[in-house]
Amino acid sequence: MRGSVTAVMALIGTLVPATVFAQAASPTSETQLQQEMRHRRVIVRPLTPADQVQQDVDRATAEIQQQDREQTVVRDLTRPAPRPPQADQDLKGGIQTRSLNNALRR
Repeated sequence: MRGSVTAVMALIGTLVPATVFAQAASPTSETQLQQEMRHRRVIVRPLTPADQVQQDVDRATAEIQQQDREQTVVRDLTRPAPRPPQADQDLKGGIQTRSLNNALRR
């Protein structure tokens, strides 16, 4: 049993490379037209006129500046309002301490 399995494996091992070599050796009869069809054609687009490019640049610059202005306005609107100094706890404590010291001196 083991001998027959080894023989089959050896037979498969010799036949597989033989079929690969036989396929590789087959003559290719591709014509020039078939080769050209296989290759992708390169699409070359015409250059964009310089004035059109300048208009695009100007438009993009204006849009970026507009976005910057909008972001500045939003940033200013969302900034917390400064607190008045009389609401500061340290200021209140300092005034009370000064008032107590003035009262104690009298």
